[in-house]
Amino acid sequence: MNKTQPVLFLSHGGPTLAIENSHASQFMKLLGGTLNKPKAIVIFSGHLDSDDDVVITSGASPSVIYDFYGFPKPLYELTYPAPGEPDLAYKIADMVSASGYKAVLDEDLGWDHGVWIPLRLIYPDADIPVVQISISSKQGAKMNYELGKVLAPLREENVLLIGSGAITHNLREIFGRQKTPNGSAMAEAFTDWIAQKLENKDHEAVVNYLTDAPNARFNHPTDDHFLPLVAALGASGEDDAVRIHQSWQDDKLLAMDAYRFG
Repeated sequence: MNKTQPVLFLSHGGPTLAIENSHASQFMKLLGGTLNKPKAIVIFSGHLDSDDDVVITSGASPSVIYDFYGFPKPLYELTYPAPGEPDLAYKIADMVSASGYKAVLDEDLGWDHGVWIPLRLIYPDADIPVVQISISSKQGAKMNYELGKVLAPLREENVLLIGSGAITHNLREIFGRQKTPNGSAMAEAFTDWIAQKLENKDHEAVVNYLTDAPNARFNHPTDDHFLPLVAALGASGEDDAVRIHQSWQDDKLLAMDAYRFG
């Protein structure tokens, strides 16, 4: 009998998550033990943002991409030698194409840090095949929600779907010299609103977060790190949402919330 997997959304924070001892890193180190081991992982990352095509990693052994600069040297020595899954990638491409979107298979593309850093903590044995799929800021939240729905049937085949992004992601506020006086309160109001809408299964409100949520543009000057949550929500169907982790970094501006659906 096939196992039906849940859907996860993870806030992956900065690359130092891989080497720091934080509430979020400790949570991820324990997370794998709470899940039935999947036969494969399909993951959306906010760092693979495609305009018009749905890009899918299809290589047998994708490399890791060090898509960050100025961080401690040990980060650039880390690897994650999990296999790819070309057959699954081709199946996903067929599903995406049948839904009316253009799928592009890329056998040379590696995994950005939104993929390999959290997975390295959750599944350190690196023995589960991984396929990464792009999000699209250009096409907006509704498209990403529909893309998640397209891939939802994979859950019944023991495939774990993950959105890897950030509940809040205002790097300008975090690293800038001029701080918004009530910035942390604005971040907290946004995360509380998201939690309420997810728990009430108000998918429409989350998809329309730019117009409905408090302080949406303050917390997400760009959409890329929020859209993995929208894709995960689309894949979740009618499953309940449970916030399985909550912590803060960077003066209570970067929320590390994580959710499980199903």
